[in-house]
This record gives sequence, C-alpha cells and structure tokens, in this order.
Amino acid sequence: MGALDGIQGMVAAYLISPKGQETMRNFLSSPQGKDAIDAYLSTPAGQDMARLLLLRALDSLDIADAVKNQIRTALAEKGTTGP
Repeated sequence: MGALDGIQGMVAAYLISPKGQETMRNFLSSPQGKDAIDAYLSTPAGQDMARLLLLRALDSLDIADAVKNQIRTALAEKGTTGP
C-alpha cells in the first residue's frame, strides 16, 4: 500500500500546485471536461460527491446565511448525509 500512498501523495501535491490547478481548470473548461463532469454527475456517486462539495463550498461563499440554510435544507431533503 505504500506505493499507492506515494502515488496518491504525488497526485494530491500536483493538484494543489499552481500548474496542477491550471491543468484542472483547463480540462474542466474543455468540451471533454464538461462531458466527463456531466457523465460523472449523472451517477449516484457523482451526485453524492457534488452534494458533499456544495455543502463544503457554501461556507466560503459570500451569500446570505438564509440562502445557505435553504440550500442545506434542500440537499438534506435529498438524503445528502454522504456515504
């Protein structure tokens, strides 16, 4: 498992680097990236991941707390407690 941890660590380090972030942004902006996102979000696992990310992102968004709470409530109604 050590080799896998090393690879995961390298990938994580790349993704948080400026170059990695630029690469991800470029891919996600491309038609292929959009297709990949749409395909993933059409799956139950992709929908769970999107909910999880949205819940985490809400805290850093500059929107009214009432709106954040409405979003959290709507997501909770969809059964978004996560895996």
